[in-house]
Amino acid sequence: MSSVQVASDAIVTGFNDLLHKIVDEKIPNLFQLNETTYPVLISFAVTTLAFIVLYSNEYTKSFMVFAYACFVKPFASRSVDHANHQNNLEGFYKTQAKFYDTTREVLLQGRDDALKLAFSHTKAQQADPKKKLVWVDIGGGTGLNIEKMDTRVANLAENFDAVYLVDLSTSLCEIAQERVAKYGWTNVTVICGDACDFELPHKEVDLITFSYSLSMIPLYHSAIDHAEELLNPDTGILAVVDFGIQTKSTSIGKINTVGGLEQRHIPWIYRTFWRLWFEFDKVYLDPSRREYLEYKFGTVKSVNRYNKTLGSIPYYIWLGVNKSQDAQLMYRFNQLATESPYLAPAEAPSSNNNSSSSNPISKALEAAVSNTRKNLPYPSLFYQVQTWRVYYDELCAIYDVFHKQYIYAFTWEDPLEDAKILNLTSKDTVLAITSAGDNLLSYACLPDPPRRIHGVDLNPSQGHLVELKLASITALSYDQMWSMFGEGKIDNFEELLTTKLAPHLSSNALQYWLINGKKTFDPNGKGLYDTGFSRWALRLARYVFFITGLSSKVEKLCEAKTIEEQKQIWDTYIRPVLYSTLVGKIFVGNPIFLWKALGVPANQAKMMGDSVLQYVIDTLDPVVGKSLISSNNYFYYLCLKGKYSKDNCPDYLTPEGFQQLKSGTATGGESPLNGLRLHTDFLNNVFDRLSSKTITVAVIMDHMDWFDPHGEDALNEIKSLHGALSGGGRVLLRTAALKPWYIEDFEKLGFKCEAAGVRYSGEMIDRVNMYASTWVCTKLPTKMERKMSRIQI
Repeated sequence: MSSVQVASDAIVTGFNDLLHKIVDEKIPNLFQLNETTYPVLISFAVTTLAFIVLYSNEYTKSFMVFAYACFVKPFASRSVDHANHQNNLEGFYKTQAKFYDTTREVLLQGRDDALKLAFSHTKAQQADPKKKLVWVDIGGGTGLNIEKMDTRVANLAENFDAVYLVDLSTSLCEIAQERVAKYGWTNVTVICGDACDFELPHKEVDLITFSYSLSMIPLYHSAIDHAEELLNPDTGILAVVDFGIQTKSTSIGKINTVGGLEQRHIPWIYRTFWRLWFEFDKVYLDPSRREYLEYKFGTVKSVNRYNKTLGSIPYYIWLGVNKSQDAQLMYRFNQLATESPYLAPAEAPSSNNNSSSSNPISKALEAAVSNTRKNLPYPSLFYQVQTWRVYYDELCAIYDVFHKQYIYAFTWEDPLEDAKILNLTSKDTVLAITSAGDNLLSYACLPDPPRRIHGVDLNPSQGHLVELKLASITALSYDQMWSMFGEGKIDNFEELLTTKLAPHLSSNALQYWLINGKKTFDPNGKGLYDTGFSRWALRLARYVFFITGLSSKVEKLCEAKTIEEQKQIWDTYIRPVLYSTLVGKIFVGNPIFLWKALGVPANQAKMMGDSVLQYVIDTLDPVVGKSLISSNNYFYYLCLKGKYSKDNCPDYLTPEGFQQLKSGTATGGESPLNGLRLHTDFLNNVFDRLSSKTITVAVIMDHMDWFDPHGEDALNEIKSLHGALSGGGRVLLRTAALKPWYIEDFEKLGFKCEAAGVRYSGEMIDRVNMYASTWVCTKLPTKMERKMSRIQI
């Protein structure tokens, strides 16, 4: 035992002896203690001693002072100087200024994320990435935000020309000055002044932040107006993190401006309790502050969260830009709001004539015009750095059926076969079902990729997934991209999301991945490819293999070097179990399993023939017999392994494909991703809003199998397709039937239909081999078009 320990024990023993002597001998003689008062006095003594010990420690003392200032003083003192807000601030902060940073770290959550988002978006706005920024932190207090920026986000000397901290509390400004001296920041200036009228030597600044200060500014309208005057109208970012109690009802009439509704609605009990609680400390959680921000600025990002450490206190992170003069706004407006903005050919001229029936108005333009009439900002999607995501109304009730979850984490259709059949070139404008986006990216990886690639999917979450892939290609290294989408796991997802990916995501997609991303890509979890509704099919397959003792054989199947070795493992061990009567009845022949796990609706199941099990046999046996899963069939490799391998993966995950998409090597320097657009809508709605004859290829997968043969849905969609396709335009579709019933409808409406591949028993038409046939329907010229062609000749 050390001498220090011995001395410490001796002190404690002596103190205990003295205490007992006082309690047993002295105090009873003075106060004539009895059995009732004796425990009370002991409790008082212990409490007093505990207070002395705690108060003597700087760390615990800071929390005691904080608790007194916040929870006791507001009730003990009724003096409020209504004429001088600075005096009120000083009365609150003077006694706790030295301890402010220690006590607020747990209370004021989200500041790190807010700074990361603010910096990454401000840099993304700049035309010159090397430009040094001017930053103003309004209500910056002790300067901790500046320290966080310097040590955790971006070095001040390297990234900022000037930094200004503005605060009205002299006590907090003194601590900030000490911090500036401590770190030797030569570009930081502390201004003890009012947020509503402080002056700067710079006429325009690049970044303004309010970090838990807006809720403490009585004249918040004036403070926000002053910030607007200072902010660079072309490239400036305003960032706010603060407590907030929004509800859906307060967003009525401006839903499309707020950047998404995820967790925005705060339940009544939280709104009421926290609002009353904070008002005792002159902190106001009323929703009007945030609403004024969303009125004055265009919303770039909006994040809604709870501080679960302290009773689920609601807070938000919000980023905005000038709502009408942003540098890229006109470019984005032309991209988003002119007639047929996404589907028109690359060289199509803009037109202000939106009354023509051949040039229907886009939903984005309708929303923009409506907002302009109300003097509201444009929809949030107009203010994003990237224009990948097409405007959609997130309140559409049909989206609710997806339960805010994507169905497919990967795409089943074989893009290699698409390329062979369609022979796509840069003259093509392609529209395809989005799904997980793998095929869209494969088209972009072609040697001469299409000039425009458009994905359409009714499920918003499928769009969020593809946005994440596009952002990752744009902002991450190949190794990081591979970890996320090759392995399906990465250990620093949230850091990458806030510092690198967020500027390239829409606000809706950022909200989705902040909620779901950490669990999805958890390195200790099952990974990306165990998510989505399709995960149930993969889990059930693994479960069947496990309970039948075939897991090791499946591993060997995925490692087989030859077709012969692969087929021997399949025929001997796996096939007899997978095609057994029990498995067939419970899984393959079960309509609930087909729909919930495999995404096969009843109408499509009927097209598979008399035996669904035989359909599955005709699908899998040829694959095993003719396609090597370990190296040339990433679809089934992923299903069995839960991840890709670097020599067996989609094109966008190969080093060559990744580099082409990132740098645009195939297009002379411009990335093919620039021409990619994601629609969240019905196919018919997209087709009907297009200028006629703008699409050369439509890849609609198998979704027409879902239609009722006795209904009008298929016929209506074919009519819309006919109007959107250019002369000679082609439709590529896959189907569970050898010849689907709707082919006759195509032919009646002026298409020439040919089977590009028919899967007879024992044959394989592509690496997936899931469909019975693949068809190409080519739009024939009308009589008028043939007549005009002869006249031209």
